[in-house]
Amino acid sequence: MTALCAGAFLALGAGAAQAAQQEPGKGTTVQPGVATWSSAVPVSWVYVELLERLGYDVQTPTSLSNPVAYLALREGDIDYFPNGWFPLHNPQLPENFEESATVFDPLCPNCGVQGYLIDKASAEEYGIESIGDILENEEARQAFNHGGDDRIELYGCPPGWGCHEGINEMLSKFEMADEIHHVQAGYAANFAEALSQIQNDKSALYYTWAPSAWIQKLKPGEEVVWINAPGIVSSEDERASGVPGAVTDPIEMGFVAADIQVAANKSFLKNNPAARKLFSQVEIPLDWISKIDAKKSDEDLTDQEIRPLAEQWIEENSEKVSTWLERARVAATQAAEK
Repeated sequence: MTALCAGAFLALGAGAAQAAQQEPGKGTTVQPGVATWSSAVPVSWVYVELLERLGYDVQTPTSLSNPVAYLALREGDIDYFPNGWFPLHNPQLPENFEESATVFDPLCPNCGVQGYLIDKASAEEYGIESIGDILENEEARQAFNHGGDDRIELYGCPPGWGCHEGINEMLSKFEMADEIHHVQAGYAANFAEALSQIQNDKSALYYTWAPSAWIQKLKPGEEVVWINAPGIVSSEDERASGVPGAVTDPIEMGFVAADIQVAANKSFLKNNPAARKLFSQVEIPLDWISKIDAKKSDEDLTDQEIRPLAEQWIEENSEKVSTWLERARVAATQAAEK
């Protein structure tokens, strides 16, 4: 081999090695799962985009209910599921799940929350930190009484929703049904009524959850605040710290607060150290997830139309994202050298 040919060969080999380092997932097909609720979609596309930048051939995420997704992870039918809500989903995990799957540190801590909010103005005027504070203050009771029957209105959930049962269980257990009227209309109608009351400078108590479009329409910490349901909680899991817009920290939500976490198949992780390292780093803010969910709802966007918004978020956070990707590449290189 001439010196010229040898040099070209070495250069080609170096180029291939460099390409392999930049795209450690090249040649590997990945099958994600995605949850069935709308706010799961933007999170899902972020992971698809990031994995593709590592060279992986990522298939269109398969929409699955939670229990089916965790079973599919255990069996290796999907490789990862970025929409775990823990500890809320713990009862949905199949037997021996932990032997074949890993749940990573939260991508969005305390983001999966649900509970009760009131307008910020009323919280400040009447010194309200909990549902009990409304009931114990006669002026506050009258401010939240819109039905004329001496009960305060709680704009809640329609029958068939889990929150409907949770609210009614609270009212029954603490004998509040004579003092609180659970308005059980469709959720959009209930929220619209609460929104109207607040926009007209009236007091309103309502149920909602995050991430969701609803917390963009009335933003906790600005127009409204999360309030406590003390005495209602039956588990430490129903207390949460660091919740934006909460009147206290920690706050007793009355519902289990959840971290949003990625779960992935262990065999997939063993063979793909770059993906493992990526999953351990990514952080996605609650506000962005909720903004995209609101945009999806307002503009009736399809799941595919959400993907460019995920790309935009990645570009806007390029410095942080580049660090995640570089660490993932290093992890793959180090694994290959062992």
